[in-house]
Amino acid sequence: MSLRGHRIWVVGAGFLGSVLAEACREEGAHVLTIDPAAVANLRGSAADEAVLRHALTRMVPDIVFCCTATHGGTPEDYRQAYLVPAQNLNRMLSGTRVVFCSSTSVYAGRKGETVTEASPAQADSERARILLEAEQVVLNGGGVVARLAPLYGPERCELVRRFMNGLPCLPGEDSRVLNYLHVEDAADALMLLGTQAWLQDGLYNVCGESFSKKEIYDRLESIFGLEREPESTEPSARGVSDMRVDCSRMLALGWEPICTVEELAREWKVEA
Repeated sequence: MSLRGHRIWVVGAGFLGSVLAEACREEGAHVLTIDPAAVANLRGSAADEAVLRHALTRMVPDIVFCCTATHGGTPEDYRQAYLVPAQNLNRMLSGTRVVFCSSTSVYAGRKGETVTEASPAQADSERARILLEAEQVVLNGGGVVARLAPLYGPERCELVRRFMNGLPCLPGEDSRVLNYLHVEDAADALMLLGTQAWLQDGLYNVCGESFSKKEIYDRLESIFGLEREPESTEPSARGVSDMRVDCSRMLALGWEPICTVEELAREWKVEA
């Protein structure tokens, strides 16, 4: 994998996009970041064609990574963050490889079943339908969709943070399967997808590790010498997923995740 000399747009310079942009620069790429709120080379939204036209005067890309996010939000927020940028990029950048960051939350997996790229997706909400529509726009344009497991990193891991602060544990049975992906492993996977000359098709699951709720809480109890708090009685706003994400297709490309939640927890304990 070589990014040296590539001209890259990173659309969305938040938690993932900022890490990805820095990693691309370290590999020798020319990078332009675009974001309406975060620190970026160009302030604005990819949902605005004028912003993209301005970006083209700065740099014509050969790879675009779309790492936009909503952190919840309304269906209209989803349209502006995912669907409209996908449509604009597809229309304005014909021939450019677009790598679009989606989510494993689109799968309908339950009761610990394993989901692959061939597993059925679920459009059980307007937001999910919009995300799936954005995926299809990218795939129809010859781009790549990376369905990412929930992200964590040096300053963000809800699971460990809640445990350390004595807050209620995550909802669900002890057998519930959780999937996580370190932000640096995610960036490595995206760079590989952006530069891989041949791809089996355009859809790839990206997951760093999977474990049961009991397994991870047993490890956290051992690391911190604390007992987990009872499960919260508050309903989860995002539902309670219970599936094991298979990323064999991504691994076959040579990607190998190296970070673990357990390692991060041990680092946080030392820093506490």
